[in-house]
Amino acid sequence: MDLSRLDPDLLHLRLATDFAERGYDLLDDQAIARLKAASAERGVLSLYLDTTPEALANNPLALFKNAVHEIAAQRAEEWDHEQRTTFDLLVKDVTAQLQAELERPRGRGLALFAAPGRALPKKGHVDYAFSHRFHLPYPVGNRVAFGERPLLTPLLVLRDESPRTGVILFDRQELRCFFALLGEVAPLDLVVANPDPVPMTKAHTWQGYGEHNHHQWQETHYRRYLAQAAVAVQKLAAAGRWKWLVLASPDRQEAEHLQKVLDPRVAQRVIGALSLPMSADATAVREAIRPILAEAEAAEERAALDQWEEALGRGKGVAGLADTLRAGEEYRLATLVVDEGFSARGWQCARCEALQTHSDGGAPAACEWCGHETLTELTDAVAELALRVLHAGGAVEIVHAPDQRERLRARASIGGVLRY
Repeated sequence: MDLSRLDPDLLHLRLATDFAERGYDLLDDQAIARLKAASAERGVLSLYLDTTPEALANNPLALFKNAVHEIAAQRAEEWDHEQRTTFDLLVKDVTAQLQAELERPRGRGLALFAAPGRALPKKGHVDYAFSHRFHLPYPVGNRVAFGERPLLTPLLVLRDESPRTGVILFDRQELRCFFALLGEVAPLDLVVANPDPVPMTKAHTWQGYGEHNHHQWQETHYRRYLAQAAVAVQKLAAAGRWKWLVLASPDRQEAEHLQKVLDPRVAQRVIGALSLPMSADATAVREAIRPILAEAEAAEERAALDQWEEALGRGKGVAGLADTLRAGEEYRLATLVVDEGFSARGWQCARCEALQTHSDGGAPAACEWCGHETLTELTDAVAELALRVLHAGGAVEIVHAPDQRERLRARASIGGVLRY
């Protein structure tokens, strides 16, 4: 295979394993976009459950029942009989789904979004406007919410913890590819082979062109193979939209050889190199890269907060929910930084869709941008803001490390670096 002729438009990366083999769903960009666009007139129930063996011992079903009971109590005064009946039937149906899920849990976390369409009290069930369920490879905290839109902050946290990462396993004979996301690794079905890794034979000694010349020929051939492999990695990184890259080989020197010939734009994504046998499976790759990914994420958090604090000192940063929302509406946020545990209620204008909050926590009298008086309550304005920043080409850094969270909490748990 001539790697230099790989056409990125024809390069389709496909996971070599399916759900039945993995036991979880990969949450891709399209799924996030669908959830962001989803809304329902009768509300959306958002549920996150930790389904690790340790968490299952704490009876998560009881936690869910307690949470929905609190939601019903909080909404008692504003709901009419039909709304309360619809919610009760929805909870009844979701409870039955959870019982089946928890009997044979898949993955290490569960995210469920259910929006009731029509209640059928006589039949004892509800039709759905939409229902989405994701078995996650990474544990999530238990959380239940009910609002007009899905609660997406926990999913954004998961995506932030594990950016799209490519793993290249490489030696003098072949190049294998893996894809890492959300704490799991799956092999890709593209394997690039060195077309002619010629071994040393008797014909290459006194009867041939000599051992020395043969070694020179092998090195020349290897350098050509390296150059073609570098082109392949560049196109793979573009096709897979990899933020980070980990290089691995049985001999770490070979990984270093490859890194030296990578395009500088790809080489700067390399966050580590390690030693692995070419026969390594996805499980071995996942365990090997885990500390590398953790250190890269921690370093990125520190750098983002350093940049934010420096920007605040120069008047090029904002802190606090109200100012950060305002900067987001002005498309001035280059980077949004937010504590992983921070969420806040907000409001969205029905006309211009601007996000805003109010100092007393209640609904603003009118939109501060267009003056329209109809505003829709958002369960989590932070998640909506994060998605808008990403769609505008900005960056979102959700902070997890305890010491870094303290730095952020000292300034209201949210802020941003301004473009101008």
